[in-house]
Amino acid sequence: MNRKKALKMIAVSAALPVLPKTQTVTGDFLMEFIKRWEIALSYSLKVLNAMPAELYDFKPSPELMSFGKQFTHAAHWNTFFIGTIVHQPPIPEPTTLDKPTVIAYYTQCHDYCTDILKTLSEQQLIQTGYGEHDYWKKHTGTDYLLRAFMHIAHHRAETLLYLRLNGIEPPFFEF
Repeated sequence: MNRKKALKMIAVSAALPVLPKTQTVTGDFLMEFIKRWEIALSYSLKVLNAMPAELYDFKPSPELMSFGKQFTHAAHWNTFFIGTIVHQPPIPEPTTLDKPTVIAYYTQCHDYCTDILKTLSEQQLIQTGYGEHDYWKKHTGTDYLLRAFMHIAHHRAETLLYLRLNGIEPPFFEF
């Protein structure tokens, strides 16, 4: 390695942040994740409440999930993702998709996930081997949390379009 390259490497490494020994990346991540998770519930409830009850079965085309189904599907699978870390089964989806049932189920699933989040250890966030299929076993606990967060964002974003297609302004997004 030449001198110029070596000096450049030293300059780059000196600029990298160093965490104090009392902090852990996973611990800080989990605290921030839980904070964002709570904000996500608040926003989801605003979206759920924006849609009139008579339009919970609305879907733009036959092959898509209805407005209500988008939320129960996302909530169910989030209980799978987060529950898998602590070897808990997902909460079964309701068979009816009326507004009160969807909101109650979504909130129940969110609370179930939140209770689990508050118990997770650093080891659970960094280890792999969860689940029964090879695909899931390669993911860390942190991967499962990110998957859950992205999953609700994905389906909730679809429902924002459902609101607009019905002439309803989606709630302002707070993050």
